[in-house]
Amino acid sequence: MAATKNLIVAYEHDRLLKCDEACNNCVSEYIEGSCCINYCKPSHFKELYDYCVNKNIDCGFDYVPKEKCIKFDKYTGVIQLKDGTYLEILPKIDKNINLEDSRKVFENLVFASHNLTKEYKHNKISDSDTRKDNHIIEIFISVFCKDILELLKRGIKKSYIRKSENLNNYKGKLNFSEHIKHNITSKNKFFVEFSLDIPENRILKSACLYLIKQTEIEENKKALRRLLIELDDVSPCTNLDKDLQEKQINRLHEYYSRPLQYAEFFLRHDNFMPRRGRTALPALLFPLNKMFEDYIENLFKQSNVDYRVQYSRYNLIFTGEKELFNTQMDFILTSKDKNRKLILDAKWKELDVNDEKLGVNQTDLYQLHNYASIIREKESENVSIALLYPQTSKFNEVKEWEYFDGTKIYIIPVNVLNTKENAQLLNIAQNF
Repeated sequence: MAATKNLIVAYEHDRLLKCDEACNNCVSEYIEGSCCINYCKPSHFKELYDYCVNKNIDCGFDYVPKEKCIKFDKYTGVIQLKDGTYLEILPKIDKNINLEDSRKVFENLVFASHNLTKEYKHNKISDSDTRKDNHIIEIFISVFCKDILELLKRGIKKSYIRKSENLNNYKGKLNFSEHIKHNITSKNKFFVEFSLDIPENRILKSACLYLIKQTEIEENKKALRRLLIELDDVSPCTNLDKDLQEKQINRLHEYYSRPLQYAEFFLRHDNFMPRRGRTALPALLFPLNKMFEDYIENLFKQSNVDYRVQYSRYNLIFTGEKELFNTQMDFILTSKDKNRKLILDAKWKELDVNDEKLGVNQTDLYQLHNYASIIREKESENVSIALLYPQTSKFNEVKEWEYFDGTKIYIIPVNVLNTKENAQLLNIAQNF
């Protein structure tokens, strides 16, 4: 991003504290004068405090009175404050992880996530696009630009509501009064309303005009210029709120949906927090557990693993009239000979290798054993279980446990920093 933009960096689970205004020891590697990691200016702290406490908004972060800090839990992304400052909330899977690696982890999760990059979950980003001085907002701009390129391939939306033209072939909505006026003696002409200058395209053009001044990645600039050329006859938004209200996306133009959502965020007129309620603070925050699941699914797809996701065929309780308490397994894998099943559960959590139990939740073990019992009764006698956690510098090898009844359970590290180094997971997934 442009160097004039201020930046606050915080990690999930860490405390965001108010920086002393008299402090002159800021050590940001990226922007001169920015606060240290997990610190922000008093004015920014007050804005976040007012947002989550005084307005009583469920917003994905909380104020902790005893520690006089703000904590972010289970979400990653970016928040834009009123003065244009970006607050980055980065994933922290390892106490020893540095800022550059944390951003790389975030990028890997983003580009594997169904919610963010549905059409591009298999795409790889070149090393030149992941320079350590890129804010994570650049990653979102890259997602937007890739959606723009897909939009150009599939066709720019047109509507027949603004501009009237006398055409040789009838298409769109007939302007009957003008048709009679101009074509009373010319039966092969039709006067119809036809235009690119519609709310959806005006929103995208305005976002492109803004972002082309913000991004530092040349590939992003090229994509933005391409759309601006195609939308040359489209006017920028003069009333953004009105255009946001009037935009219409049908099934034929569903591929417009996500670019428009990103455009709203960049133009500061919408909220992307995956929680209830609408708010005034623009943010792109996403649940890390769901992103981790998407990342694992992407690994399976690339490796041709036979899997099913969010497997919910069975129920725990049958009352005689209704089936209750639906089971939902993150993944279930089937062996090549169709005789074995592997139930997998993904958890975004740093394990404690100094604890003999590794910090694994006992409730998860009970739940997974119940699932194994159901699959054993309904589908296959040979059932194993795997718990998947992010790999860290200390947790980097598979642990194998066994239930009291002989059911095997694997505790598997998943490398989210280097996607190619997941041989342990894929070996078990393909050969269990």
